[in-house]
Amino acid sequence: MNDLPNDIPQDNTAAQAPAVDPNLAARVMNLYGRIDQVLAELRVPDTERRQVEQNLMEAIGADLMVRLGAKMSEEDRDKLMELTGDGKQQPNLADVASFFRDSFTQEDLLTDLGDATESVLTDFVKEMGRGS
Repeated sequence: MNDLPNDIPQDNTAAQAPAVDPNLAARVMNLYGRIDQVLAELRVPDTERRQVEQNLMEAIGADLMVRLGAKMSEEDRDKLMELTGDGKQQPNLADVASFFRDSFTQEDLLTDLGDATESVLTDFVKEMGRGS
């Protein structure tokens, strides 16, 4: 018996995400482990740890935007600026996400996200390692 709603596709082959590069995934996971180790060595309290993690996510997002922006045409950048607005109110994130899905392949987005994550985490581990 099938208990799934009728609007959910039964065949998932078309909806599968592209495979993530296992080497990149392993490097990123190792860096996350190193960050935990560095924060533990520095005895960073949990409340501050959450802020560090938030700052890292924001840095990864910024790095990703730079990487993707370098691949966009001037016309695409103008369209993105229209979507993100004048800074006085929050942009419609669904529209922004749709823009990126339409402008880049899922594989390109995943690769650039992995590269941005690796870059930010590597820099963080290097900088924090100097202080300990």
